[in-house]
Amino acid sequence: MVDSAPRSSAERAHYLRSPAPWVAGASDVGLRHETNEDALGLAVRSEPSHAAVLAVSDGVTTAHGSEVASLVATETVVDELVTRHSKGQVAEQALVHAFAAAQRSVVDASDQTSACTLVAAVIDGRSVSVGNVGDSRAYWIPDAGGVESLTTDDSLAQARIMLGMTRMEAEQSHHSHALTRWLGRESSDATPAVTTLTVDAPGWLLLCTDGLWNYASDPADLADLVRQQASRAQSTDALADALVGWAVAKGGKDNVTVALARIEG
Repeated sequence: MVDSAPRSSAERAHYLRSPAPWVAGASDVGLRHETNEDALGLAVRSEPSHAAVLAVSDGVTTAHGSEVASLVATETVVDELVTRHSKGQVAEQALVHAFAAAQRSVVDASDQTSACTLVAAVIDGRSVSVGNVGDSRAYWIPDAGGVESLTTDDSLAQARIMLGMTRMEAEQSHHSHALTRWLGRESSDATPAVTTLTVDAPGWLLLCTDGLWNYASDPADLADLVRQQASRAQSTDALADALVGWAVAKGGKDNVTVALARIEG
């Protein structure tokens, strides 16, 4: 089953998707933007084993038509990953090819300089593979504690961190959210960085845009937030909606989107 973002602006202001009890996503326009330039896409397979594809994209506000770019990127990458997974292609290779297809689709969708981030995950049983371009993130959050960041931002803030700045200094510095890689017409490199892990304990796979992680940028803080909200939520879709609602309540300065998968390990 495939579930993607709605196409109309009104429907995209706030929406919830849950193609299976263990997979869900939510998105909200926030409090300071007129349109939601984020998008998400989900696909689930139950037989012969649990498998899923999750994708989240954040349109770059300063580029025209980015609400279309994010929608096209998530739809294309999910469709490509579902097709390639069904044909038995290795997840890491599938992600590289799927991102290339998403890049072509974003460029073909508009003659404007639209741009977006993209993070996508392929789950097959206990194996999780994640690819990303930009600064939308993915995390593995085990119930027992700890957190594993599965992506590294393509941003000036991350470049400054790698040069020795603290996370707080870098993320508060000038143009910290400027991207060094993205999908779109002026992109020079849309090849995803790919990470694969084998899950051996119960937990949550979380993909999100900076509308969420801006309020909890430290991975440990975000993991604590997810566990706190999960202890109250009655379902995966309720947890996704709660995380989005938390970010909006914190100020909602950006569009906010999350995609979640519950993996029992």
